[in-house]
Amino acid sequence: MKKTLISIAAIVMLGSCTKSTMIEQPKQEYEFTNGYPALSEIPQIYDELDYQRAVQSYLWATPAVATYSFIEGLKRDYKADMSTVNIWENSASPKTVVLTGNSQSIYSVGYFDLSETGPMVLDIPENLLGMVNDIWYSPITDLGLAGPDRGQGGKYLIVPPHYEGELPEGYHTFQSSTYLNIWLVRGFKGKDGSSPVNSLKQIQTYPLNKKDHPPKMKYKMVSNINADLTFPTDERFFEQLSNIVSKENIRDIDLSYLGMLQTLGIESGKPFTPNEKQKSIFVKAAKTGNAMSRAIAYSSRNEQKSPYENSQWEWIFLTENPNFYTPNYLDLEARLTYTHQACFTANAMVLKMEGIGSQYIAAYKDNEGVWLDGAKNYKLTLPPNVPVRNFWSLMVYDADTRSMVVTDTQKAGIDSYGNVQKNKDGSIDLYMGPDAPEGLESNWVKTDKTTGFFVYLRLFGPEKEFMDKTWRPSEIQLIK
Repeated sequence: MKKTLISIAAIVMLGSCTKSTMIEQPKQEYEFTNGYPALSEIPQIYDELDYQRAVQSYLWATPAVATYSFIEGLKRDYKADMSTVNIWENSASPKTVVLTGNSQSIYSVGYFDLSETGPMVLDIPENLLGMVNDIWYSPITDLGLAGPDRGQGGKYLIVPPHYEGELPEGYHTFQSSTYLNIWLVRGFKGKDGSSPVNSLKQIQTYPLNKKDHPPKMKYKMVSNINADLTFPTDERFFEQLSNIVSKENIRDIDLSYLGMLQTLGIESGKPFTPNEKQKSIFVKAAKTGNAMSRAIAYSSRNEQKSPYENSQWEWIFLTENPNFYTPNYLDLEARLTYTHQACFTANAMVLKMEGIGSQYIAAYKDNEGVWLDGAKNYKLTLPPNVPVRNFWSLMVYDADTRSMVVTDTQKAGIDSYGNVQKNKDGSIDLYMGPDAPEGLESNWVKTDKTTGFFVYLRLFGPEKEFMDKTWRPSEIQLIK
């Protein structure tokens, strides 16, 4: 009789500037006799299997749960429905807890549930920029300047999965692979700082079958409304995931993960009623999934993560496809890097189109590779002539919430629209930290001493010098 011992141990550490949490799974030795596991150990093996499947499902489902939670937040905090255009009339502020929102753009946002409405029309005016995403934060279409209307305005028709009805002419028509869809449209401030709100208030949404008598639109100004549009990172994540599985279109590409979820009690058409053992597995799996998400998002192991040599700057998009597909596979880590910390994708955000769309880079560490710490002061220099056709912005985010840093200044960003002071050569020194630089308060974002932070540098309408890297921001340096 042959006996074999197999040892399994797992320890995950999740740290921040001020606190750390350890998730430890005791070492297990599984005994096999003549190839059979001991009957007494089979329950432990299944627990381990369920735990591993729950962790991998967490990483896979992050974009869907993030989108679902965003829509639920719109309905809960803004009392929005599908005829509501929610407008951040003064840009978003720290009152809006949303993944890496910015305080410069004037955004409008809304959602569709095609299972309730059938095909939906989105009618936008000219000179806007935006996108429609499915529940996986994959772009169904770009809108406006980077979309098929090329900034001239137009009517978009979004068709649900498996739709077989007639498709009318006169629309830019696209089929979604999911029933839940979310859209975002950005207006541009005038050079004089004038607001694009009136333009955003021309957006119309309605079911195709009501085009002759569309519902009355509601335009809600939401900048000063407290809202949380982020997704839960604890065991509630799996409750949200169950809601999605029960409601959404089943795609062939998801069947393997749906098979894993079925063994966890998450299955289409069935209520989510986890037993005590499953609840404990979901608690532990969410902690591990959250830790892995933060490692992947903030310290990518992708060899192409940086736009520059010897730099801590990282692309937030690690593929040239906003669906995160490569020729050979779906890049799950690139997708998680983005969707753990950001929302909405568009072709215009990844394609290198001079003067159109946008490009984003992020920094989580200083020039020495140390995490950015809200208790310390830092400096970043933008060389002269920032190459943008529209505007640039630097935003500071809480590493925990991934939303705008919250301080008594109620300021989380700096941009080219503001009263930014320049050096004699035209370069711009920007500061982040708890202490304001004397005489340069306009160039400073205050940080929270109790947590870490990261920054996004956004260029809207990036020009050739950014694309060919002849213009490059400095590294973020600790002020000692």
